[in-house]
Amino acid sequence: MVKVRLYGSFRAIVGRDEVLVDSGSLGALLDTLKRSYPDIAKLIDSEGFVVLVNEKPVPIANLGLRLDSKDVVDLLPVVSGGGG
Repeated sequence: MVKVRLYGSFRAIVGRDEVLVDSGSLGALLDTLKRSYPDIAKLIDSEGFVVLVNEKPVPIANLGLRLDSKDVVDLLPVVSGGGG
């Protein structure tokens, strides 16, 4: 199980600040979240979010990135209009 910490609109949809997801890759983790929380699909499909794995940014296109139970994935929505 991979710990997924949720922020902003992700947290609002799920109703919690973190979930555990049984997944071996970033792509599978995102697919599981979309199935478990259908309203998250719009956020994930729009690529309007940032992924951190163990507090390091990961390109969303890196769906094959392997994950294990020691990893922590953060999902953060992109915030527009931020000023510095």
